[in-house]
Amino acid sequence: MSSESSVADAAESSDRPSPRKLQISGFSVSVYIVLLGIVLAAIYREALPNNIVSGMVIAVLIGGALKWAGDRIPIFNTFGGGPLLCIVVPALLLYLGVLPDSVRQLTDDFYTEFGFAEFAVAGIIVGSVLGIDRRLLIRIGSRFLVPLVFAVAMAGATGALAGYLMGFGAANAVLFVVAPTMGGGMAAGAIPMAEIYAASGPGDAGYYLARLAPAVMLANIICILLAGVLNGLGKRGRFAALSGDGAMLRRQEGGAATPRPSSAVPLDLLATGMVLSIAIYAFGELAASVVPGVHAYVWIIAAAAALKVFRLLPERVNAGAEGWYAFIAQAWVPAILVAISAGVIDFAQVLDVVSDPAYLTLTVATVVAGAVAAGLVGLVIGFYFIESSIAAGLGMADMGGSGDVAVLSAANRLGLMPFVQIASRIGGAGMLIVTSLVAPLLL
Repeated sequence: MSSESSVADAAESSDRPSPRKLQISGFSVSVYIVLLGIVLAAIYREALPNNIVSGMVIAVLIGGALKWAGDRIPIFNTFGGGPLLCIVVPALLLYLGVLPDSVRQLTDDFYTEFGFAEFAVAGIIVGSVLGIDRRLLIRIGSRFLVPLVFAVAMAGATGALAGYLMGFGAANAVLFVVAPTMGGGMAAGAIPMAEIYAASGPGDAGYYLARLAPAVMLANIICILLAGVLNGLGKRGRFAALSGDGAMLRRQEGGAATPRPSSAVPLDLLATGMVLSIAIYAFGELAASVVPGVHAYVWIIAAAAALKVFRLLPERVNAGAEGWYAFIAQAWVPAILVAISAGVIDFAQVLDVVSDPAYLTLTVATVVAGAVAAGLVGLVIGFYFIESSIAAGLGMADMGGSGDVAVLSAANRLGLMPFVQIASRIGGAGMLIVTSLVAPLLL
């Protein structure tokens, strides 16, 4: 059996509940409830120390339960399902006071402070790149920047027009909604953008960051919801032709589907994949220290792509990297989403932003315009509409690293991670260059 077919079969079977009995992460529901009860008791008694294990056990157990529940809600499960519950429910429970604030600290430290984010994302990037057919990777890479550029241009034009019509101001809309929305997230986008504005305007960096941050957070949530909608539409009959089910390049051009990871990988190859992904991560950090203007993830993508394009690794090693990616996708992605929800999303701030209809409309219009433009241009150059819309459009508008994981999980297309990372990093860097040129004229 070919790797592509086995991969697709594995992915399809993993999405279906077992016909024999209901299980969560391999446990019967009753046993899982007992395990979850133990973790919740430890949470409420403040018995968990602040270390990586505490954050992981909270995120893993809660994430597994939410994903299992969300994936079994009819209709909702085709529009994001479990991943959407994972990204919304923990933040909501913290906002309502149902979960103690220690959950926020423990999960955020597990994902961010202890470096699990880099560990997981590096594995996803390396495995998804090495799992793509070499010829397909070359075809996609040579075209991908085209929908990316059009997405930014259309988002900017739409945002400026909407801002003018609603009395928000075209210049304000471009500077404080469009730019942070399409800027690659918070750390690599809004924070340096605030410094750029401070150098040209009357306020300091903190003043501008307070105006930029709500757009980043709101756009990220819109991207996650829209990713779920696009995934659901791709499963509907009249829209099925617009979806490659994870493939970027349309099949009629001779490109096979972008493979989903196979779970049938021996343990020794799984270890090989893990070692390879963290070694390439180390290379990315080393290269970024030598060339500070280029993010480490860009170097990781470039290194993995070079290994694949120039056939520098045996196929068994490629299979190991793909298997490691499969393990991360199955075991840890729900936990990552819970950690993002609890540690990053401030529900009170979200409600405050959403309460302003003009701001909400402007942000939605910006994200949708970018996603539609990316999809349409991608369709013209040979991509599937939905995949191009998600990778080039939503990849530009989400919150970067954590947003990329959340968006692709809601869309059920983790294999697009390399392209979404290109959108976030290279596209975000391009936005910083643009804002540095226009800020002195508009502020």
